[in-house]
Amino acid sequence: MRSGRLIPAVVLGFLFCVSAVQAANPKVGALIKEGDRLYKENKYREAAEALKKAYDLEPAGVLLYNIARAYDQAGELKIALDYYRQFVGQPGADPALLKKANLAMDRLRTLVAKDEADRQVNEAEKKRLEDEAKLSRQRADEEAEKARAQKAAYEAKEKAALAAAQNKAGTRLAAGVVVGGIAVAALGSGIAFGVLAGSSKASFASAPTVADKRKFENETKTRALIADVSFATAAAAAIAAIIIFPKGSAEPAKAVEVVFAPAPGGAFAGIQGTF
Repeated sequence: MRSGRLIPAVVLGFLFCVSAVQAANPKVGALIKEGDRLYKENKYREAAEALKKAYDLEPAGVLLYNIARAYDQAGELKIALDYYRQFVGQPGADPALLKKANLAMDRLRTLVAKDEADRQVNEAEKKRLEDEAKLSRQRADEEAEKARAQKAAYEAKEKAALAAAQNKAGTRLAAGVVVGGIAVAALGSGIAFGVLAGSSKASFASAPTVADKRKFENETKTRALIADVSFATAAAAAIAAIIIFPKGSAEPAKAVEVVFAPAPGGAFAGIQGTF
């Protein structure tokens, strides 16, 4: 103790023991009374802080006990246990308070151990939930990536199909132009040989001899046959060009096969193919 002077005993709530604290500084008594008031108002942490200030001015062992009781009521179990340990370590402590302090320490050790076990369980459960959430996010990311890959594959397939359709349309357009050109050329050839056949026929009519008539007759037949074949080819090519020529970007492929029956003299004309 710092002084041999006695001051009146102070009662710190019904859970606090009555103690006579020696003090040379009147401020200690005021702090003890403040702690008692705060304790009675259930302001346990504030009461402990006031008593700690009094202990700093007058380190009486009984104040350690009262500080421990205040923290005990406040639920600060580890802090209370530490102050109980400091109290029981003081020489000359009151035997009755020592017994109460030891009983309180046994109770607090059990509670602290239980709190620690609960904390570990809660942390383990928290970790389990975090792992499950992480796994769920990972699975969601994998599903999203799979969906993106499927979308990309579908878009690539659609792009390839569109390119193939456009390429086929270009091929059919070129083929249609070529076949149309054949139709025009064949038509021109048919007209030309038709005119020549007419001229040979007129010459046949005015031929003076039998030999000349036979000559113009054969010539007329040959030219007429070529004209017929040319007209047939022109018609077949025109029909084929109409069928082949693309009507749209998604026009399906069509098989084109146009064949005409044998023309006079054994000749025939026809066009066939797939576009």
